Amino acid sequence: MRLSYLTALALSTLIANANVVEITEGLPYVKVEADGKTYKIERVQQENSYLTNTFALTSRPSPPFFIQNFTVDEGIETYGELEVLDFISKKKGLFIDARLPNWFAKSAIPTAVNMPFKLFLKDTPEREKTLKALGAEYTKAGKWDFQKAKTILLYCNGAWCGQSPTAIHALIALGYPKSKMKYYRGGMQSWQLLGLTTIVPEVKK
Repeated sequence: MRLSYLTALALSTLIANANVVEITEGLPYVKVEADGKTYKIERVQQENSYLTNTFALTSRPSPPFFIQNFTVDEGIETYGELEVLDFISKKKGLFIDARLPNWFAKSAIPTAVNMPFKLFLKDTPEREKTLKALGAEYTKAGKWDFQKAKTILLYCNGAWCGQSPTAIHALIALGYPKSKMKYYRGGMQSWQLLGLTTIVPEVKK
């Protein structure tokens, strides 16, 4: 009887201590799906964990790394981590990593698709292909029609990084509806500072 009590106590302690570091109260993790895979996004459970990679840096040369405005443009929502999790878990649109491929290949947020900001800066076959993938149509009048464009959420390396803001401004210039664009300002740095799951993407060649 005594042994059963101790076993039950030990089990209840294990359960109580499971996922000590939660995302929000009562939410230990979020499951998301992409490319036929399921990812479990949670926070690092070691309470003494800290960053040791490049995102632990607090200062970066400027130019080009200036602190970005909280609002990238009037009419475009700025997201925090909880909004990002809601967006990707409920598949509300396309989650875009706007960083250059070398950044993306090292580490990314689960479900993100790499569309480097430079793709949107010049009229090239690659840009045309990318815009069509986003649901845009090129009209006979020589203009882009974004009526069927997807809702997109863009991020880059963090509040000091201008890659996703540059992509957003380029898309605005092309006529992409602001109501269909969202901006995750915190990016990779804030995501990792909160201990949230990252992956090394399988880069398609």
